[in-house]
Amino acid sequence: MSKCLRGNSRFWLLALAVLLLAGCKQQTIPTVVPLPTPDAHAIYMMLTMKYTSDDVILRIYDMSPDEVARILQALQSIEPPDGLEALHEQALDAYRIICKGKLLLPGADPVLRSEAYFAIDWGIGLLRDYRERLDKQ
Repeated sequence: MSKCLRGNSRFWLLALAVLLLAGCKQQTIPTVVPLPTPDAHAIYMMLTMKYTSDDVILRIYDMSPDEVARILQALQSIEPPDGLEALHEQALDAYRIICKGKLLLPGADPVLRSEAYFAIDWGIGLLRDYRERLDKQ
């Protein structure tokens, strides 16, 4: 019986040595894959999203004229990539129209008030069209 135990312990010792050697085998280091660099179109979309998203468009009626003017200035500072100049100009025109409408609202008579709301609605329509066309590209 002692020979059986000795043989069995040799087996376990040999198995342990094999496992240790297998564990000490040099591990392969994973290669670092660089993240893709966004193109000019993607960067433009990221920059303009905070001024032209659906959430912002829905809040336009609650915005002050100063807030609309700040958004217009921010959009004017963004340089559109090639091929998106006309679309960017549409967003600028939309905010210009909204800004004019917002400036007409305070203390306006009923006719001017209706023109102001029409201008704001027109600008919102231009922004929605801008978003749809930009998302398709």
